[in-house]
Amino acid sequence: MQKSKIKSEPRPCGKPQGIRAVFDGSVSAPPTQRFFCRFHPCGKPQGFQRHSVKKLATLLVSCLLLFGASPVFAAKMFFEQEKVPGLKDQFKMGVFLETEEPLNAVEGTVRFPINLLELQNIEDGNSIVNLWLARPTAGKMGEIIFSGITPGGYQGSKGLIFSMTFLVSHEGTGAFEIQDARALRNDGEGTAVELQTFTSPFVVSQKTTDIQIPVSETHNNNPPESFTPEITHNASVFEDKWFMVFAAQDKDSSMDHYEVKESRQKFFAIFKNWLPAESPYVLDDQELRSYVFVKAVDKAGDKRIVRVAPRNPLPWYENYESWIIVTGGILVVLYAAKKL
Repeated sequence: MQKSKIKSEPRPCGKPQGIRAVFDGSVSAPPTQRFFCRFHPCGKPQGFQRHSVKKLATLLVSCLLLFGASPVFAAKMFFEQEKVPGLKDQFKMGVFLETEEPLNAVEGTVRFPINLLELQNIEDGNSIVNLWLARPTAGKMGEIIFSGITPGGYQGSKGLIFSMTFLVSHEGTGAFEIQDARALRNDGEGTAVELQTFTSPFVVSQKTTDIQIPVSETHNNNPPESFTPEITHNASVFEDKWFMVFAAQDKDSSMDHYEVKESRQKFFAIFKNWLPAESPYVLDDQELRSYVFVKAVDKAGDKRIVRVAPRNPLPWYENYESWIIVTGGILVVLYAAKKL
């Protein structure tokens, strides 16, 4: 007995026949069924094209990168000038720091075109840097090297590191650049932070204005602000010798220079000579038995003197000041007794 063959119509991948009616528009269906109705009975999607799948995959990857990546805090070091310079003009250029997290150390090198500009002055009176390891000074070939520390850290959008005043000597095109820049986090470990630096191009043509930048007032009677020198040592610096770091600020005229003297006697130190010094200063008395005096002088000639007491003061019987005071007291008593 021969079996008869029964022809069967292909079914739409096991889906109810009513779903196809939704695709035709004759029957309404829930949104989930509207999604499946776009499949052909062969099982291959027609509504979703390959480019749509690629777009969806790209979107998913972008979301994963956006929400899964950890935030990166970047700091920026940049320039800002007061005006567009013209020939024979003076203008001031500032070096600033922007950071979203506290930073306590910065360093770098500023370069400027010496064929166009003449450096007139460097000011750091309003700097966020309190302790200079290398105060910004003019070097060879248009270099200004700087390195300093901000105890406690700085966090902000526009912190002044230092400013420079230039005289435009020639026409031409040039740019300010920051090289070898580095900044450290205030995290107790001094880890480096990602630091972006920016150049500042400029064009000097004819004199653009006759208005001069106001010069900072230097003739004042205000001494530099009070400051506290720090004495420390480090195995990697100065062969582990004790040294002192100091920095004063003067908002009126900026700092000019420093002088230092050491003495194991507190009062007789007035007879010792002042010596020119820069921070950091290696102490002569490595036993830390001396008083250290630091004189800060601003550009107006005003002075402030601070004194650092010795960590290991002399015993009274080794300090001849004590014997002089005792002897003087005895003589006074004897003289008074004689008068009686």
